[in-house]
Amino acid sequence: MHLNSRDGRAYVQSLGAEDDDEETRRFMSNMALSLGFRNSVLLHERCFVGVEGPTEYAALPMLFKLAFGYPIQSAGIALWNCQGNDGALAFAKFLKEHKRTVLFLVDADTMRDKQKKFNIARLSKQGFTEADCLFLGDPHELEDVFTDRQWVDTMNANWPRDDTQQWTTDDVEALRSGGKFSKALHSLVRQHSSSAPDGKEDMVGKLAQRLREPSDVPAALVQTFEDAIEVATKAGLAYWPDGS
Repeated sequence: MHLNSRDGRAYVQSLGAEDDDEETRRFMSNMALSLGFRNSVLLHERCFVGVEGPTEYAALPMLFKLAFGYPIQSAGIALWNCQGNDGALAFAKFLKEHKRTVLFLVDADTMRDKQKKFNIARLSKQGFTEADCLFLGDPHELEDVFTDRQWVDTMNANWPRDDTQQWTTDDVEALRSGGKFSKALHSLVRQHSSSAPDGKEDMVGKLAQRLREPSDVPAALVQTFEDAIEVATKAGLAYWPDGS
């Protein structure tokens, strides 16, 4: 909530329950400017959270808003897309060295999957450890936290089969028993649907757009969000004593 004065009268500006991420950024930036800050980071962003790539960066804000009823930025959490990029990780190291709280949201199988660009070994080169990570997946990756029914609903709505048959939960369930679920799911859709996305990055975003109720957000993902909120609540700018 922001109180200001105009023409001898006091005015109250506040974020609404329906405000989206862009409106939240505008509100925080304008309030920071009026207070003399050059950047809203100084005022509100308490915890910087790096995610693996465009899938998480696009979908997680939508899922957070649905689960909690307010934008992720309003919780003081600033997401950025690392893409396993060394420059992004060096920036994370810079933030940490300057007393900012930095976390990473990574797939639960990241320590075992040596083919991933975004893994513990790469994070450790910049001074981060497993303790600096929150893990997505039930049990392996973001895509597998969603139910078979949620995937089937999304597949039939966005990538119908070319043979006019309906996707079924049996189609999805069969993919969970072995290998990389997200890769197998994308391969299945491409095999049977000419409208399939070129990359699997689009799949979680389409699913997230179809969810309607807070209860639709998987419990495993809600728990990860709650862990991030707890860290952000305790974080923020730290006092720097002289000589540090």
